[in-house]
Amino acid sequence: MNLETSIRAGDLTTTLDCLRSGAHVNQRGPDGMTPLMIASARGQSQMVDLLLTAGADVLAVEPRMGASALHKSAHSGNGDVVTLLLDAGAFIDLQSPVLGNTPLMDAVLHKQKEAVLVLLRRGARTPIRNHWQQTALELAEADGLFEIVRQIEARGKADAEQRGSLQLLAASKAGDLAEVERLLATGAFIEERAQITGTLDDDYTPLGIAVREGHATIVRKLLDEGADPRRVIGLMRGTPVHEAAFLGRAEILRMLTEPHTQSAAPVAELDAQGPYNGLTALHDAVWHGHLEAAKVIVDAGARLDLKTHAGFTPRELATLYGYRTVAQFLAAAEQA
Repeated sequence: MNLETSIRAGDLTTTLDCLRSGAHVNQRGPDGMTPLMIASARGQSQMVDLLLTAGADVLAVEPRMGASALHKSAHSGNGDVVTLLLDAGAFIDLQSPVLGNTPLMDAVLHKQKEAVLVLLRRGARTPIRNHWQQTALELAEADGLFEIVRQIEARGKADAEQRGSLQLLAASKAGDLAEVERLLATGAFIEERAQITGTLDDDYTPLGIAVREGHATIVRKLLDEGADPRRVIGLMRGTPVHEAAFLGRAEILRMLTEPHTQSAAPVAELDAQGPYNGLTALHDAVWHGHLEAAKVIVDAGARLDLKTHAGFTPRELATLYGYRTVAQFLAAAEQA
């Protein structure tokens, strides 16, 4: 009995023997399915746990439709399998390239209430639309799945209540300095963070959102109270320094990069590279030709030699986009 056959039979002992004998845990079958996908589709929680322990790739997708093991687990509806895959790092909102379905949508389509509930509890976003422009809620409504409709609507209500509770974040976004000061004086958590629910504010901190909105006085107040400019914000997983650089906010960049002699806030990390494209804050400033922002970052000591995932230094990026003045400044800085 080979690895795939033992998994389809639900035979844990033989599966373990196959793995010990050298069977490849990520070997695809003729249909492109990995062992983990097969076990997930069949709702075999112990088998999934075994395969993950043996190194199964939770991020792999099958070649015909682009579905992941998490999509397959949504078909089976086993909440324990969904949980195991998410704990192992599966992308909860991954959309299959052919259909555009998320695991939540697949759980709805397969009428799997348990999987829907687990995915909602773990933060699956409900506003996402598939390639037919349908949300999970609309799919449930169209199929008359009233209990699932209720679960998704309850999640939407909870999200709205959670957003309403983030008062410091809201005051920072609105530019209300007096309210920011009042909230901080009454013990508001300075690093509160927006939930990821499908809005532009997803995963922002008060400092990050104040930087984005250009509220310099609030940025100064938050830094003075110890807000950490090194914290990652937003879906791009950059920092407030990336945000200020991208938007060309030179005044705010000075606040973020200067030593905070009268503040508990640490100094920002200038050379952090974003995981999506490898851009540093200096790259972000160059991206849209923000010369003054680039000068602030260079004066603060940023490295000039780091390359994006596409292989460009900041000067090369400036040249690529035709920002001659920025490129000349960076060339001179490289020679200094």
